Amino acid sequence: MSEDNKTWPEDVVERLGGYAERLNIKLGEAANQFKDWLKETYEVDNPTSEDPFYLSQWSEQFVIETRNFSGGGGNLRETETYVGMFIGIEDEARDNRAGMKERALNMFRSNQDRAINEGVIGILTAKEGVWHINGKETKDRVDGSNLPWYGFEHDDLILCLMNTNGDTRKPMAPTSISRTLYFLGASEKGGDIQKWRISLSGKSMDVYYNKWEACKIEVIPPKPDRDTLYTNKNFHETLEYTDSWLPEHLRQAFTPERLLINEQMHNEYVDIGDLVEAHADRKITSANGATINPIVITKGYVGLLNKEAMNSEYDQTGRSYRMSVYRQHSKDVTIWIPGRMADEEHPFEFKNKDGEWQEYAEKTQVIVVGRLRLRPYNDDMQASISALGIYVPRMTARPAGGRGNTSLDQFGSDD
Repeated sequence: MSEDNKTWPEDVVERLGGYAERLNIKLGEAANQFKDWLKETYEVDNPTSEDPFYLSQWSEQFVIETRNFSGGGGNLRETETYVGMFIGIEDEARDNRAGMKERALNMFRSNQDRAINEGVIGILTAKEGVWHINGKETKDRVDGSNLPWYGFEHDDLILCLMNTNGDTRKPMAPTSISRTLYFLGASEKGGDIQKWRISLSGKSMDVYYNKWEACKIEVIPPKPDRDTLYTNKNFHETLEYTDSWLPEHLRQAFTPERLLINEQMHNEYVDIGDLVEAHADRKITSANGATINPIVITKGYVGLLNKEAMNSEYDQTGRSYRMSVYRQHSKDVTIWIPGRMADEEHPFEFKNKDGEWQEYAEKTQVIVVGRLRLRPYNDDMQASISALGIYVPRMTARPAGGRGNTSLDQFGSDD
C-alpha cells in the first residue's frame, strides 16, 4: 500500500486485505478500487482526510456490495452463466449516449436557462483551482488544460451532461462507447434459446471472438422482456469455449449447421423466401418513429460471389463486398459484407476436413446472420442483408478451383 493508504484505520485495512485475497489482487490495488468506489458513490476525493468512523462504515459497505465479485479485479457486477455460441458482431463500436447528448445540446441552444434548470446540461468553470458546475463547487481539482472526466467543449464553453436522480444531480460522462456481439443461447439455469445482444466495453470490444463454437459466458442478468446482456469489462477473460455443458446425445444437434436453422429450437431462422414478410413482423419502431431493422438468420446458395472490394461511404474501412444468395423459386438476396469482416474473418472461405481455410465456389450453401433491410424495386420490395456473420458448412461447401500459375517466370525467358 502507498504511504497515503497506510494512514487508514486498521479495520479498513483488514477489510481491504480480505477483499484483495478474495480477488487475488494486491492490497494496493484493492485500496485503489475502494478509492474509486468512494469517489463514484459518495464523491469522496481524499479518503484519508475523512472521519475514520465514516471510513470504517464505507469500507464495510464496499465489501458487502462487492461480495459477489470473483477473481480478476476491477469494479465488477454480479454475473450469470449463459451457454450457446457467438453468431455475429457489429463491425464498429457506437456511442450509446450520442442521441442523448445531441438532444441535450439542442435544448441548450434554444433555451440555456431551461436546459440548466431542468438538470440536462451543466456549464463548467474553473475557479480557485477547482471545477464548478453551474456555479456550484465540485471536489474535482483543475489539472492544467485537462478537462474533468465529464466535461466536453462546445463552442467557447465547457459543458457536461447531467443525471438527475430524485433530488440529486450529478454529471455523467459525455460518451458511452460499446460494441454489440450477438449470441444464440440461453441461461445455464434454463430458458428458451434466442438471439441475445451482448454489450461489450473496454478491451472486450477489440477481442476476436470465435463464432459457431459452443461456449459459456458470464453476463449481467437481463431485465424482463429485454434482449440485451450487459457485461463486465473483463468479459473476454471469463468466457470459455466448451460444449461440456451439453449432454453427449445433444452435442451433434448443437453444431452450427444444425442449430442455426432449427426452427424447433429457436425462432430466429427465416426462410430466404419469407424475408420481406419477416421484416414487417420483426421490425421495431422506436419512440421517435424510426424503423429499426431486425437481425435474422437465413440460408441460401451463393449465386454471385464478388471478392473485389467496392467503395463504400457507409463502411468504416471505406469498402465493402457483395454476394447474392438464393434458394429454389426465391429471388436473389444481396448480402453486403463489411470491410472489417473481410479483413478479420473468413467470409469467402470454409474450413476443410484438415481444419484449414479454403476458398469456396458459387453454388455453395451459406448460412447468414445479419441485419435485414428492404427497398422498393420495380413496384415490389426487395430484401438485402448486411452481414454480421457468415457460416459455411464444410460438408456442403464447393471448393473453388485453383488459380494456376500467373507468373511470367513460368515461360522460362532468359530476359
